[in-house]
Amino acid sequence: MPFIEVIDQDATEEMRELATSGMTEALCDAFKIKPEIVTCYYFSAPNYSYGHASKFGRNAENFRMFIKVHAFPRPQASKNEAARTMTEAVERAYGIDPKHIIVYFCDREPSDAFHAGLPSA
Repeated sequence: MPFIEVIDQDATEEMRELATSGMTEALCDAFKIKPEIVTCYYFSAPNYSYGHASKFGRNAENFRMFIKVHAFPRPQASKNEAARTMTEAVERAYGIDPKHIIVYFCDREPSDAFHAGLPSA
């Protein structure tokens, strides 16, 4: 914990490798944590798996890349910094406009996280 879920489209292995490095560094700097506890998961959404603004697939104007950060609660300033620097890292890795990169924080209480069947709290 924390872990990062990324929904991307047409990503190369190199893009994901660069994004993993950049997002992990950004999150660690903002949250003051070690990279050994950060995990990234990638899910690809082909054009037939995406809709936005009532338009579907290839007819959708722009693909919005969605990033969810599951972590124990942090101060808003730390989240602000993490979102900004993670967006910059993803922009560099994928070469997409940052306005199409959406970051959500999904706070989890330590009592809601279990490792090897044991509570983290």
